[in-house]
Amino acid sequence: MREMAFRLGRGRRWRRVLVPAALSLAIATLPSSATATHNADRHSRTDLVSTAPNSRINSDLAFWGNHAFAGYYRNDQSVGGFRIFDISNPAAPQQLVDFPCDGLQADPIVWDRNGNGIADLLLLAVDRTMVNSTCGAARSAHDDPNGWEGVRVFTLSDDQANPFASINQVTAVYTDCGAHTITLWPGEADEGKLLVYVSSYPLRPGPTCGQVNGPRVGRDPLHGVIQVIEVPLDNPAAAHEIAEPPINYPGDPDNRIEWCERGPGACAPGVLEPAARACHDIAVDVEHRLAAGACAEQGQLWHIDANGIPDTANPIWVSDDEVSSGGTGNIPGAIDFFHSATFSNDASVVNWIDESFAPTSENECPPTTDWVEKPWHPAGSHETGRGFFVDGASGAFLSDFQIGRLRPEPGAYCSAHMGLPVANFNRDLLVNAWYMGGVDVIDFSNPSAPKEIAFYDIAPFGAMGSDNWSAYSYVGPRFRTGPGIPIYASDGVHNPNSARGFVVFRANIGRPAGRALAHLNPQTQE
Repeated sequence: MREMAFRLGRGRRWRRVLVPAALSLAIATLPSSATATHNADRHSRTDLVSTAPNSRINSDLAFWGNHAFAGYYRNDQSVGGFRIFDISNPAAPQQLVDFPCDGLQADPIVWDRNGNGIADLLLLAVDRTMVNSTCGAARSAHDDPNGWEGVRVFTLSDDQANPFASINQVTAVYTDCGAHTITLWPGEADEGKLLVYVSSYPLRPGPTCGQVNGPRVGRDPLHGVIQVIEVPLDNPAAAHEIAEPPINYPGDPDNRIEWCERGPGACAPGVLEPAARACHDIAVDVEHRLAAGACAEQGQLWHIDANGIPDTANPIWVSDDEVSSGGTGNIPGAIDFFHSATFSNDASVVNWIDESFAPTSENECPPTTDWVEKPWHPAGSHETGRGFFVDGASGAFLSDFQIGRLRPEPGAYCSAHMGLPVANFNRDLLVNAWYMGGVDVIDFSNPSAPKEIAFYDIAPFGAMGSDNWSAYSYVGPRFRTGPGIPIYASDGVHNPNSARGFVVFRANIGRPAGRALAHLNPQTQE
């Protein structure tokens, strides 16, 4: 979430953009043993294979066949877009495309409409008010009532001999409060359509979002919904919103999250909106038709109805922390922000991630102090910025995990962020990214006692070292020589100027038991 919301503009114009077949950039491919050139790095059972620096905040990833899609942006410059890499040899990825298209956060979804193994549809989340929806649009005032924010829709050429030679923006779908993250529901693909769940919330005011502009057009100033977009596979230009499932916080004392109660590091009165009732991220388990909504103040498990829309009004169960729930929550201590979720491969366990807001004076790992305006960390409470494992059937708390217990970093702030279990393994292994804490693999086969079994933390430790947004084990293309599985990560959250960009690691934790994956949109566990 780190830059939680910036808004974009309204507008339905689109343009065609031709991109040369291969815009290659130099990618640093490192020796198979990272200690050869990174003696100060800390690592266990993991090697750093390659980096692709780009002086950007590198956000989320998606994968199809032999290609990886990586979003990026900057807050301080009108810079944003996505890159496409050939990862047919994970040890030596090659950048094919760097496509500029400004707008935060650039969370991608990809799909192969023609079934030839190459993605030819890309959706990109935009959470910053723009003058209009086209890629060349300038940024506008956050609360510009004529601005645009939402989801851009692109078609990609999928010639086997020359993939991505052209990239065409065919439409854009406006969504209130923008599109902070987007989740694919592919369950209706056999009916010729995809559904996309849009998560967003009022942090800054938007064109139709927040305390002023929301009521102006009849919208809830707290947002109070997720938004669902339908994308016809034979005509992506006809993508449109079809539903707005409601969001509430059952059992929460005030049915909202208030940013200022998290402390001065999370609040800028007069600049940010005071409160929200909304979701940050949604994970889906396709086989079991389940959705786990990381909804800021709470985590909720929903059933996905036959029409592909989650039944948000009737959560199967709710996770909440003891502090913000007024003592009724089932998770010990305080949670700053229910940020993201994943399922174990059999959906018997749900993992919630708490994105901790950086303290303002003592940058600890883990952060345990410095909430001034409210005693957010009462004596004896657990630290924030960790992952929580709960029972998938009941939501009962099982355990929590924080790397600060294993790799304390004086002077470095750290927090869990985006990750995903490894598919086709005979153990439950979670790959996870950590702000200023590297990338690791957590064995949660016993979810009551998770343990870190591999990690890589790039020196110097802190914002100039590992500063990872996402980390996923896409076990599609395999390493051609040697053991281990590829882990792909994005880097550069707090200090884009030192960003290592698109990063590949080799985790020496064995081989998958099943067949290779054909694709991966990480919030969609198929």
